[in-house]
Amino acid sequence: MTNQEQSINFSTEIQEASTNLDENVLTLAERMDFLDVQLLRKFYSTGKPFPNDTQPFCFPVLFMEMKVNNKIQIGLEALRKRLDNLVSLGFLEKVVRSNPANYTPVHGKEVEVRALITRFFVINGLMKYL
Repeated sequence: MTNQEQSINFSTEIQEASTNLDENVLTLAERMDFLDVQLLRKFYSTGKPFPNDTQPFCFPVLFMEMKVNNKIQIGLEALRKRLDNLVSLGFLEKVVRSNPANYTPVHGKEVEVRALITRFFVINGLMKYL
């Protein structure tokens, strides 16, 4: 196989992966609710340049942040279940053997999660709040 053929095969694979990513992001954006997206925004949308563009959170700090700054009415156990759901989906990591529980964004998924957040706001007509 020549270099040109390898280049063509590689670009085809990239296009297929991009299409699959777009389909996955669209499907997930349709199934997520506002609170899940707000939680993901806390971890992945800090507004700071790389490498400080993600933010880990300690559970009690995140809970107070959601209650006070975001004015979201949620209980401790409901927030914990939502975070565990995001961990099971692969968007967050729970730090093992930490007390209180610590959650971190998954490195390498930043682009996918930010696309999911943006897509959610576009689908629901909330672009002015992004």
